[in-house]
Amino acid sequence: MRYFILLFLILLSHSLWSQKFITLRLDPDNSRGGTASQVFDSIRFIPLETTKESLFGAIDQMEVTDSLFVILDIRGHSILLFDRSGKFYTRITTGGGEKYFYYFSIDRSKNEIVATNNYANGLLVYDLRGRFLRKEKCPDNIASFYHFSGNSVLYNLRRKGTYESSDHILYDLCYSHGYDSVVKNLKPYNARNEANEYNISSNPFNFSGEAGSCMFSMPFEYSIYQLADTGVICKYQFVFPLLHSLPLNFATDGAYRSLRGKFAYNTPGNESMITALERGCRFGDYMLFSAISRQSTFSADFNMAYNLHTSSLISFSRVTGDSSSSYFPILSTQLERVDAIYDGKIFSSSPGFRLFAIKNSLDKKVEYPESLQKYFTNGKKTDNAVIVQFKLKPGL
Repeated sequence: MRYFILLFLILLSHSLWSQKFITLRLDPDNSRGGTASQVFDSIRFIPLETTKESLFGAIDQMEVTDSLFVILDIRGHSILLFDRSGKFYTRITTGGGEKYFYYFSIDRSKNEIVATNNYANGLLVYDLRGRFLRKEKCPDNIASFYHFSGNSVLYNLRRKGTYESSDHILYDLCYSHGYDSVVKNLKPYNARNEANEYNISSNPFNFSGEAGSCMFSMPFEYSIYQLADTGVICKYQFVFPLLHSLPLNFATDGAYRSLRGKFAYNTPGNESMITALERGCRFGDYMLFSAISRQSTFSADFNMAYNLHTSSLISFSRVTGDSSSSYFPILSTQLERVDAIYDGKIFSSSPGFRLFAIKNSLDKKVEYPESLQKYFTNGKKTDNAVIVQFKLKPGL
């Protein structure tokens, strides 16, 4: 009887969880490339101002508004605000030490930045001028979250560090009215077979590219879910060749209980297996995503764009820079990713040391745009990253 109750709960939740379903069959080994001018419609480089006050280590998360780049630097204990020209505006800090911000979301209806942290016993809320406003109560076990317009919040719940001794259904997602009023759970899993190997260091949420929805993905699963404030509106299911695929039902099969991390990350011969899909977003006809694997080569296929109408697959590692990109590759390595989509534009970033290294390796004269000319003339490789704003050509 207990088994049938468990099955009923899973099927009931699945009926609420799965809506539109799109299957993407793709082979990274047969992906296309090209030149920057063939793939990108427009490219703009925006260096972020480097001063003693604005210097940061890494872009762990970025959101874009009409006037700002909002950047999380976890190891720097900071959220930094730059205007859209790259000029530094202000820095929000935790106070350093063992105090950290982990993720943030923007409540765009109120123009508020809301951050998770490890020290305040709640969410910390700031305005877009960096001023602290208040603390909000939230569920105890949240890992990250996404704020929809209005009063709806979607939480990713942190999984426990140990396995349950018997079948026990828990959930990865929940909706809340406001920050501390859970009204619905989504994405069930059996805590007897799955535990904290699914708690990842990167944010599993990002803007979907389509108004009113976000994307969500987890390790060991070849699914990207598109969610609105009422539930799932589309599930994108990826199918890869066997060479790049984890075993069937790897994410849920009890046979892999406590063995998933070792199999995926430490077993020789599994380097080409894709262990996660991240940063999925819909941009016109394209699904953009990052395919995580253990392939160690710098130019391994990582950031990709799949045309949902033509089934064409672009690997950005196979796109070479040309005069339209000042001979810089875009999204070509694991150092870059799609950081944000806003107002019909895609945003990535490149660290200063990489741009200087590429510039110094070129054997041709390059006419750089004014922003990069100033960056190379006055800056150095330890300066802040450069934001790359671009669009993809249609019909690739």
